[in-house]
Amino acid sequence: MGRTEPSFGRPPPAFRRYARAKKAKATINKVIPSLLSAHPRARRGIDSAELVIAPKAQPRPSSKGSAEVIASPPRLTIRACDTLTAAHFLLTSPANTTKKVVILNMASPLSPGGGFLNGATSQEEFLCMRTTLLPSLRDEFYRLPEVGCIFTPDVLVFRDSEGNDLDKKDRWFVDVVSAAMLRLPETEVDESTGRGGYVHQKDRELVIDKMRAVMRVAQMRGETKVVLGAWGCGAYGNPVGEIARAWRRVLLGGVEGRGKGKKRGAKGIDTMDTWESVEDVVFAVSDAVMAEAFEAAFGDKLNWADEVDGEDKSEGEGNTEEMRVKEL
Repeated sequence: MGRTEPSFGRPPPAFRRYARAKKAKATINKVIPSLLSAHPRARRGIDSAELVIAPKAQPRPSSKGSAEVIASPPRLTIRACDTLTAAHFLLTSPANTTKKVVILNMASPLSPGGGFLNGATSQEEFLCMRTTLLPSLRDEFYRLPEVGCIFTPDVLVFRDSEGNDLDKKDRWFVDVVSAAMLRLPETEVDESTGRGGYVHQKDRELVIDKMRAVMRVAQMRGETKVVLGAWGCGAYGNPVGEIARAWRRVLLGGVEGRGKGKKRGAKGIDTMDTWESVEDVVFAVSDAVMAEAFEAAFGDKLNWADEVDGEDKSEGEGNTEEMRVKEL
């Protein structure tokens, strides 16, 4: 016997994209202006957004006449969830007394919000749908610098991971660093291991510089909790193993490498990045294969979160439509 009730399937992709684009336009034109009137802190955050180009390492005075104090690395955790879920967990943790959390917006280098207004679904678009981030990404900041970022304090989160509006009492604030990863670098696959990698060493070094810039800005702004991710490992075509190993080098290199030819600047100042003020770094990675690559790169230095609360499967993805924009 056939169905006696009508079947309601999932709408086709084009319709879903249209619906997202329509909601995006309403969000930026109506919802966010209303929220900014009710939340002066969010308005001040937008006004305070700044472009930071090639931030320098913060020098550490050398210890003359005494044993050098070795900085402890931040606690490193991976969580199977989206960026904002990871940030909220850190923000509400009893151990967080400073209430300062910053997240990495894996941004488009060309367009504020990437394909948000066109209904795209990468990490940046989800952030723009759920927060007051987009108005802070001013046109004058673009094209984003090769090494640098936009820092936006006090971004208001007003929707949950399902896109539903939060009650006023449940809204919360987070700081955001918006930076762009390499797009479609030349890569190759190692036949013996099956792992992808960069063809050119200069790309590997540029990735390191980009990551250091993000962490330097976080440290300069007094952030103690940082949420990162599989930056550029989707449509932007960066091999996840390369990205994971680069993060390890940036986050642990200053600790693991101390005493092994560490660099010193003028007047005996140690210029190695060690992130003394950063207590926790969480990698929000929903994709299981990408998470395994991070585990392989970090080994026992990386802890897995106890529970799985992932939502957004697009973390780490770039916007395929935006990638077709001609480079200038």
